[in-house]
Amino acid sequence: MSQFYQHNNYNRQPNPQLDQAKAALKQFASKNTKLLVIAFLVLILALVLFNESFFIVGEAEQAVVSRFGVIKSIILDERNTFHERFETNLQNEITASGEVSIRRGSGLHFKVPFIDKVDKFPSLLFNYTSNSETVNTSEKKQYNITTYAQWRIADPALFSLKLGTTMNAENQLDNLIHPVIVQAINRLLAEDFISNKDALNNALKNGLVTINRDMVIRGIEVTDIQVHRTILPQANVETTYDRMKADRAKVAQQLRSEGEETYRKMVADTDLKATEIEAEAVRTAGETRAQADAAAMNIYNTAYKADPAFYQFWRSLEALRGAFKQNSTLVLNQDHPLWKQLVDWGFAGQ
Repeated sequence: MSQFYQHNNYNRQPNPQLDQAKAALKQFASKNTKLLVIAFLVLILALVLFNESFFIVGEAEQAVVSRFGVIKSIILDERNTFHERFETNLQNEITASGEVSIRRGSGLHFKVPFIDKVDKFPSLLFNYTSNSETVNTSEKKQYNITTYAQWRIADPALFSLKLGTTMNAENQLDNLIHPVIVQAINRLLAEDFISNKDALNNALKNGLVTINRDMVIRGIEVTDIQVHRTILPQANVETTYDRMKADRAKVAQQLRSEGEETYRKMVADTDLKATEIEAEAVRTAGETRAQADAAAMNIYNTAYKADPAFYQFWRSLEALRGAFKQNSTLVLNQDHPLWKQLVDWGFAGQ
């Protein structure tokens, strides 16, 4: 084996062309590796540059673009009309001065890479519920209430500058919403506060205007405020129950009065219809009776013409039958017309 290897090694001749090809291949591979590394680095740089040049705003988001700490633009929802509706209140604010551009719509947006900073804020509604507090109506009746509100970030630039966080926003709302609702209830009677929702809603609507007058300059719009829950203090429970029973009794009496009035109207209408029906029946009966009497008279007239003597005799008997009771005795003078008719009729039969 050793001898065979030595023999083969001895017979191998040098090949300059093969060595030259190997050298060229090594040189080509070295150059391509450098090109691949450079291309890979360029691609990574391009992706980083693209990522820093564009940003995405979601459907439920809005954004603030700042440069070296100075706000340059804001991106709002397309349906956001906050600046148009509160133009007078916002006329002295940064977003109304022209220094901050307002863009609208979600999706892809451009920014200066590595210089501009983007802060995003939700555009959805937030819910606020206060702690329970005791309030008095105009007649000094007490109730424990919790207040409820819905609000949203309408101008993210003003919100980021003046409040910064939702916690600060809710603290500010707590200082405004509850006093407004308390003042509204203080002007109402207990009956209106409990039963008359229109009166309470009108008072809260006026309070909403007052709240937004102070909150819009902070980039917040309160869309609704309500009394979330009402609890009676124990001292007022009995009085309130009595008032509620009195209200129900009043409603029941009103329903009874309306029912009695309806009953009287129905009875009167029924009596009127019955009278009309009875009058119509009497009229119809009179007409029928008159027609029957006329027919009877025609029959009597025909019979009279057939045998006047018999008809006169029969009418006389009918008169006597109506004049006497049962088992009565009739005594007639021989000159009496009826006796003469009987005798004449008897002899006429012979």
